[in-house]
Amino acid sequence: MKHRNLPNQITMGRLLLSVVFFALLSVCHVRPVPNRGLLLACFVIYIVAGLTDILDGYLARRWKVTSAFGRIADPFVDKVIVCGAFALLAGRNFVYPAGGDGVLDQIPAWLPDWLHGGMASAVQGWMVVVLIGREFIVSGIRGFSESQGLAFPATPAGKAKMLIQSVAICTILYQLAFVPAAWAVLLKISLVWLTVIATVVSGLAYVGRARQLLLEATRG
Repeated sequence: MKHRNLPNQITMGRLLLSVVFFALLSVCHVRPVPNRGLLLACFVIYIVAGLTDILDGYLARRWKVTSAFGRIADPFVDKVIVCGAFALLAGRNFVYPAGGDGVLDQIPAWLPDWLHGGMASAVQGWMVVVLIGREFIVSGIRGFSESQGLAFPATPAGKAKMLIQSVAICTILYQLAFVPAAWAVLLKISLVWLTVIATVVSGLAYVGRARQLLLEATRG
């Protein structure tokens, strides 16, 4: 088929997009005021990357050209852009200005500091460790299971986790650039914490599923 490799080419194009995304996000800042142009550019690039993720999978299934490369590369690229985004959002460029400047956010006075950790993005360093740790564990489990001849496809919990992570990243970028209102800050923080919860829950679901598959294989 003429376009047999197009889904894989789209996947690799998404990887190149992630490089541009990281380059721009690494120079974004929120002090003394948010760099709205760069934040918007990152927002748009991430949306485009997400659309290519949908497109490559759709084309591979429609044309029946799924491949071993695609099954490995597609989730790998997803992990790269998501984990990289959260790692950069937890960096020093997204630390709240000392004492606040009245421009960034309208943080409710009653909101505990531990919910945002002093980060304008609400992404804290330990959260990034949880996200990356989960990906290492699940990737290790999947690799071992498939080496034993046991199929280990994505679960609904894993797909929901990916969706929540992407929504959280887009919300952070757009909120920092354009919506400093208190309700938007609360939405951003809620989505970040929901991301952490979904990451842990989906990781536990994978561990439980792997345990069940291995037990069945042993009994068989």
